[in-house]
Order: sequence, then structure tokens, then C-alpha cells
Amino acid sequence: MPSTPNTDYTWKPVSRTRWERPTDEAEQFYTSLAKAHEGTGRTFFAMTGFIALSLPIAAESSRPEIETRMEDALRKAWLQLRYAHPTIASRVEYSRLEGRCKKVYETFSSSCMQEDWLDRTFCVVDEGVTGIEWCNCDPPVPELPTLFLIKTPYRDEGRIRADVVLRAHHDIIDGVGTLMLFDNLLGHAARAYEEQSAYELPRFGGEWVNLSPSLRVAASIPAQMMPAQEERMREVLEFNAGLRRGVEVASVPFKQDSALPGRHQRVAITLAAETTKRLLETCRAARLSITHAYHTAVALCVRDAQDRRPTERMVRYVNYSLINERSRCAEPYSTPAHPAAVYHSVSGRGLAVDLVVPASSDSADVAADSTRRHEFKETAGTIRDFYLGIRDDAEHINLVPAYWAMSTLSYPADGKTPPVPPRNETPSVSISSMGVLDSMIQHRHGDFEVDDPWVTGEELGTGLGLFLGTWKGRLTLSAAYNEAFHEQKEVLEFLQKCNGQTIRGLGVEQQD
Repeated sequence: MPSTPNTDYTWKPVSRTRWERPTDEAEQFYTSLAKAHEGTGRTFFAMTGFIALSLPIAAESSRPEIETRMEDALRKAWLQLRYAHPTIASRVEYSRLEGRCKKVYETFSSSCMQEDWLDRTFCVVDEGVTGIEWCNCDPPVPELPTLFLIKTPYRDEGRIRADVVLRAHHDIIDGVGTLMLFDNLLGHAARAYEEQSAYELPRFGGEWVNLSPSLRVAASIPAQMMPAQEERMREVLEFNAGLRRGVEVASVPFKQDSALPGRHQRVAITLAAETTKRLLETCRAARLSITHAYHTAVALCVRDAQDRRPTERMVRYVNYSLINERSRCAEPYSTPAHPAAVYHSVSGRGLAVDLVVPASSDSADVAADSTRRHEFKETAGTIRDFYLGIRDDAEHINLVPAYWAMSTLSYPADGKTPPVPPRNETPSVSISSMGVLDSMIQHRHGDFEVDDPWVTGEELGTGLGLFLGTWKGRLTLSAAYNEAFHEQKEVLEFLQKCNGQTIRGLGVEQQD
């Protein structure tokens, strides 16, 4: 559903309480992908955001009193977020009459509507499970972004603990935006917790001025490409079409007995602080980012997952990168004032790395450390150049809409649920770098202490989606996968191998 040069992406009132605008290409990609897989009963790439919270129990207070006070503060903060970032209460609708999708925001016309929205989108879960257990048990993806307060079964003397989970469609918010939103939420919650009944709630009616624009508007992307840009797009399409031609594409094995996806799952491994420190120092010395190093490890581990044959052969790891584009947006869209938005891009040209699969007669573990490090260095150089090429490309942001459009599935003209697309028989492994999470979420907001923030997109495919980030000086590598196609043990082993490849490839001594 490509846009036309005269598409107006600004929010416009269509009634006294309703605003609309067309989805842009980035948003439409996620809308169409979710629609294509609607028949599974699940939502492809639905966002899950997670934070663990704790509060001290004062000597004069009881545990039930603090639990109630925490819940009340978070509920008020969620309402405050709706006012400050109203896009978090928007949704995408399809108009058969117009033949396109659009974002819709509706303000409150009465106090009853306000309470109804709060009751629908702020949910308390008290089922004796932790947040991660709940996230791995097929939680719902409501029509509107929804905050879940998970009362964990853990009892810590002197503290109240709870997990907070955001579930939202990816055409409303992305990963970095989710982390920003959490930090804003906790800022409001800390004030509401401290002030209690004196905390002033917002008065709705003018909040629509805070609606977040599309990436096209936020980054001032021209409506129409120049002839040179159109030529470049043709070159990108030709290059990508040739990536899989005449070569064996490396893919990860998966269970073949399921045609449709099951539950999305997340697992993670966190390294020791000292190991993380040494990895970062070694990367800097080698002129690599930690993302370059780990994407290198992913490519090598996918290569190692290939079957061995009598003679060695070349295979190709093919993938892409995701780029946070907030730095290319104008203020205030580049700031946490607009977290509920899809402000990222995907690389246009695919990433291709050719690697050798040894013969079956070769031992998988006999290669000398120097040989391993040389292969790691060579591969990392290719991947670094790929990332830097995007970073230093002044034209990249202007081509982003076209990059999204070339990967977007067709949205059914009748708006009905289409047949589920066939599964991908040659899945790969992607990696998304969330960076230093401490730069987006404070460790403490008033009495609230924060720990273990993470985000993931719901995986319905046969591949693996890896996420990389550091928090409090420790690096975490996590994976999103679907249990219909992969086992937890297998995915954890893949993460361990990625850590091992990175540590050995950089010559870092691991700490327990």
C-alpha cells in the first residue's frame, strides 16, 4: 500500500473528538505483517516491554498499603502518559472506502470514557507468576496499547516487588520508544506515589496537540524521490535480488512438524560485569562496536549450524540491520517527548557475508585460536563496514520510506483476514541492538527502584530474533523465538555459542 507524493500525513480532526492521519510506510509495514498473520490468532511483532519494580515498606506502613499505593500511582501515571503522549491511545484502522489504513485517536467526551479506558488498558495480574513467566504464556495483544501490573509471587522482606509489562501493536510504538515510555511513566508514578491524593490529574481535551507525527514528518523526508534516488533504489533492488542467486544461503534448523506458529518465547543470558567491561574495551581497541562484534558472532554461529559434507563449501549469511532514526528527527520528535512512535528504519541493501563450512572430516573444534580470531576479525570488518556505510550515508533517511515499502506485504482490499502465508523454510537470525539501557531508563525514580528493562517483538516465524543491550554494566543477549519451531534448550545453546564466539574472537578472558 505505497503512499502517493501528495499524501498528507498530518493529524486532522474528523469530528469533535476524533483525529486521523494516514499510516506511513514504516507503520504500514507492521500493520500489513500483522494482518497477513491474523489467521494465526496472534500478532506478528507485537511489542512486549518489561521492567521490574520495587518499593520499600516504611516502618509505619503495611505490605497491602504499599501495594495499593503502588498500583494507584502507576494507574495515575498511565493516565498522565495518555495526556502527554496521546499516540499511546491510538490504533490503526482500515478504511475500505478510502482503500488505505489510517491511525485514529479519540479523546474522552466524558469522565466515564476516561475510566473505561483506564479499566481496559491498565490491568492487574495476580496469578502467582513472574512477569517473564506471564510474557511467555501467550499474553493478549489488546486493540489499544495496554499496561499490565504483574504481582510477582516473590516476597522480599522490607520491599514490594512487581513487574510491569507493556503490550502494544508495533505500528504504534517501537523498542526504543517503549524504553523511553517506561522512564516517563516512572517519573509520573514517583510523583503520584509521593503526593498521593494531592497529585493533580490531567484535564483532557487539548492533548491532541501532542500526537506524534509519522517518521516522514518527524524527519522531514521529502514526499517524492529525486531521479538519482530512484536509480539508487533500482540498484538496491537488483543487489538484493542477487544475494540468494546461485549460492547456498545459511539458515538455522527448526522443527518441521508445525505449519503454524505457537507461543512466542523469550530467553536471555547476562554476562558478568567484568566480562562486559573487557568486551567493551577490546571492541574499542579493535575499532568495533559491541553490535558489530555480536552480529559477527551471529553470522559465524549460523554458519556452524550448517550440516557438514565430504568437502568444504561456501555459504552465505544474509540479513539486515535495524537503525534507530530518532537522532535524524527534528526536536521535539528526537526526544522522549515522543516515545509512542515508529521512528526506526531497516537497511536497504541486505547484509551478505560469505563463510566456509568445513568438511565433515574436519573437527569442529581443532581450529587454533589465532585462526578463529583471524576469521572473526575478517568477518567483523565486513559487518562494521556495512553498519558504518548506513551511518555515514546522508541519503539513507530519505530512502527509508522506499526501503519499508519494498518489504511490505499487500493489505487485503476487502479488509478480511487472508490465508496465513507459508512459513519461511530458510530462516536466519537477526540482531537488534538496544544499546546502553541506562541512558534511556533511570535506575531510580523517587522511591521506585528499576531493574531488568527489556523489549522484544513477538516472533511468529521460523527464525530467531536476538536483542543486545547493557544495564548496570552487564551485557544481556536475549532471543525471541516461537515454540512451534524451536526448543528453549536449543535457543539458549545458540546464545551461549554467540557469547563464546565473541569472547574467543576478541581474545577476551571470561569472568564468572
